[in-house]
Amino acid sequence: MIKNISTTFLVMVIAMLSSFVATIILGQTLSIGDFGEFALLKQIILIGSTIAIFGLDFSYIKVFSNNPDSGKKTHLITMIILSLITILFVFMLKIIYNFQFYKLFYILFCICFGAINLYQAAIYRLKGQFLLAQLFAGGWKIALLLLIGVSLFSEMIIDIQFIYQIFTVSLFIFSSFIVRKFYKTNIANVGNIDYKKYLTLGLIFWLINFTGLLSGGIDKLVIPILFGREALGIFTGTSFIFIISLTMIGSAIGYVIFPKISAGKEINFLKLSSAVFFITSFAIIIYQITGEGLVSILFSEEFDSFIDKKLIFCFTLLGSFQIVHIILHFILSAIGNKKQLIYYWIVSILFIVITIILLHFLKENYSFNLLKLSLIMLLSQFGKIISMMVLVWFAYNTRNSIRRNVNLVKPK
Repeated sequence: MIKNISTTFLVMVIAMLSSFVATIILGQTLSIGDFGEFALLKQIILIGSTIAIFGLDFSYIKVFSNNPDSGKKTHLITMIILSLITILFVFMLKIIYNFQFYKLFYILFCICFGAINLYQAAIYRLKGQFLLAQLFAGGWKIALLLLIGVSLFSEMIIDIQFIYQIFTVSLFIFSSFIVRKFYKTNIANVGNIDYKKYLTLGLIFWLINFTGLLSGGIDKLVIPILFGREALGIFTGTSFIFIISLTMIGSAIGYVIFPKISAGKEINFLKLSSAVFFITSFAIIIYQITGEGLVSILFSEEFDSFIDKKLIFCFTLLGSFQIVHIILHFILSAIGNKKQLIYYWIVSILFIVITIILLHFLKENYSFNLLKLSLIMLLSQFGKIISMMVLVWFAYNTRNSIRRNVNLVKPK
């Protein structure tokens, strides 16, 4: 497992560093308002792709655990579903954010391509090819940085319209490989497939995955509505390094343990917990020492007047909570039964609503304040983590009880 995590983490590090550098370049190049729109667009693509895939990436791993090459019909059904959901999601974006139509056009393709990438990544995860899986899931970030680099070298004008265009191209590059899946699949090797189970599980995972991702990124979606896109630009610039660097670690761990736990393999949670504690403690100490300097250097002093050690501590703690949140999400997704997964979805919805209410209270009673905003996010995330721990405990007890009963009825 350590080897798989290391391999996955390596590709994820390259992808996330590419995202880091791209964000830093755009933070220096774009106005604060356009930088805020870039952050919003990025969050919309991440959440939109998760919504569009309808949970079928997770469902694929659980349903086709014995047959990674599921057949052309499965691929076709998945493509149709994610395309229809993408269209509906884009209509919702028009109502909520009132994007211009040409921007909606780019967003539609970005979300559709992003969902296809997630689907292909699931296929490779099931095969144990985690490096390729992560490349399909996050390789577009590398492509995005390369396109920005070429544009800078060519002295092209980088404005918000150009950002929409290069996002679309970056996501398309890897999604185009889905055509190969249709031609490579051997129909003769495909047995009886329970499509009802595939879609039903997909619906459950869809509910919990998009609400989980929505919960983790609710700040970037609500801040521009309540406080404006410039406020989101400030929040993103000051918190980016501390939250994203730790979120990346949680994603690498969760990416590997989900298919293993789904297959019934045991995970050493004592070692995993110790590693997470060491990483978060180390990050808090290092960022307290270097945080202000990092933000100043990376964003050319643009956010120096907004950052201090209290904020750095809060942002680092938020990143640490993200590690725990992501790991618990994958564990619960792997071992939870339908009832427990529905409870998890309800819990996610509850804390999304709580967060929105608290942010609205902040807007109505105070001026925009980064410290108060980060404290609200910390409180909400902590409450959700405690709830998830309770659900994981019940899920493990249920699974162990079922295993004991199965062993009792086995013939000796």
